[in-house]
Amino acid sequence: QEQIEMNKRTELLKKHPYKIWEGKDGKWRTYLPDEEKGRILKKRSTENAIKDMIVEYYLQEAKNESKCEKEKKRNENRFSSCFEAWKNKQIAYGISGNTVYKYEYDYKRFFEGTDFEGLDIRNITEEDITIFIISRIKKLNLKEKAGKALWGYISGVFRSAKINKRIMDDPCQYVDTKSFFKFYDKEVKSQSDRVLNDKEIEMIMERIALDHKEKSWYMPSYAVELGIYTGMRAGELAGLKWENVFIDKRIIVISKSEKYNGINKEYHLSSTKTYKSREFPISDEIMMLFIKIKKVQEEYGCYEGFVFSTLDGQVHCRTISDCMRNKCIQIGMKHTKGMNAVRRTVNSRMRCAGVSATVAASLLGHTEEVNNSNYTYDTTGMDYKMEIIEKMNKEMTIKK
Repeated sequence: QEQIEMNKRTELLKKHPYKIWEGKDGKWRTYLPDEEKGRILKKRSTENAIKDMIVEYYLQEAKNESKCEKEKKRNENRFSSCFEAWKNKQIAYGISGNTVYKYEYDYKRFFEGTDFEGLDIRNITEEDITIFIISRIKKLNLKEKAGKALWGYISGVFRSAKINKRIMDDPCQYVDTKSFFKFYDKEVKSQSDRVLNDKEIEMIMERIALDHKEKSWYMPSYAVELGIYTGMRAGELAGLKWENVFIDKRIIVISKSEKYNGINKEYHLSSTKTYKSREFPISDEIMMLFIKIKKVQEEYGCYEGFVFSTLDGQVHCRTISDCMRNKCIQIGMKHTKGMNAVRRTVNSRMRCAGVSATVAASLLGHTEEVNNSNYTYDTTGMDYKMEIIEKMNKEMTIKK
């Protein structure tokens, strides 16, 4: 041990860049590095004392460097840093600015201010993850969809950490995700909050007709009307161009959707949500609407690329969504409904009329699974239900 320490001492003294000398006063001197002055003169009574001081300086410096390195390593492996690394990887893969904005918003919602974000990812166990997720579900009163998003972020971060050799084992593989289900907020919105009934549609259409009469130049109302006829998304309505409207073939080609980038606060045209284009038939009502829009735009000199544009330019998706909610307020609805409620209504009316899930999903631009689980509701009135029951009861009576 003494030999090892002596060798270390010799090595440190050899690396010392300044000479060691004895002054006329018998004191031994040398320089040591200094952050402010560059170097600083030091002196001791004996040669051994000055060498001891040099060795102690470099040993302490090595200890401080090791401490800084450990702290740096710890900071790099905090969950917050690993989440940032995972997010940057998603950006490199080409996710949209809107998705980046969602990741940042969700991080603040789920993780910011919690002890979990400061934990060293190398020391987090499956129990830590389970306890954290359950506590957030309870505190934030999360529904299943939000809970799955929270789990998706955590499992994604750990998967990325393992790929990048930050951790040897992924604790997420041992987490029982089924245990979260009993803690979710299972309150379901009533059908009346999810779709528009016949009376509401009638009142909204009357309000839109009044807009056309009093403010013929107000394009968002025309966009909402087309949305009620077609179930198109607000972004698809905003991104619709005249070149995609084939009056002679009576077909609308829906191939673009406007997106809003929450990071740079800008709008841009992109593909539809499913990355596929689709065709929608032009009914007589839709035909008359397009003729009306074209006439108004020609009158005001704004008949250009986009179907819904004014002298100020394109009508954006957020403006269309806001217009729909304003119509609800104007007709006195207690709870406002957006363009998604319109989509659910259009789909539900088709399904209740006997249209298959395949056809309805094709027209609205989503999958059959999404159609069945998120967009299909019973929109038939009580009179229709009465007819069905009376018919069934008569058939049963006859058989009896």
